[in-house]
Amino acid sequence: MYECLSYLNGGRMGNMMFMGVFWILFLFIAVFLIRKALSGQQKEIYSRETPIEVLQKEYAKGNISEKEYLEKKKNM
Repeated sequence: MYECLSYLNGGRMGNMMFMGVFWILFLFIAVFLIRKALSGQQKEIYSRETPIEVLQKEYAKGNISEKEYLEKKKNM
């Protein structure tokens, strides 16, 4: 058993296997991070609220009066 391990670690085949595993892991991690970054941007784009939605939420919370709500809505 130790002869196999020493052959793989000390020989060219062991280095080639290590580099192959390294590059495969590197590619998987790179693809994962790129997909995660892109999906985060898409969520941000679609989650933006329109001005009328923000105004409606402020009115629903009671932060602005009905008069203010109607004036701001008219000015949009």
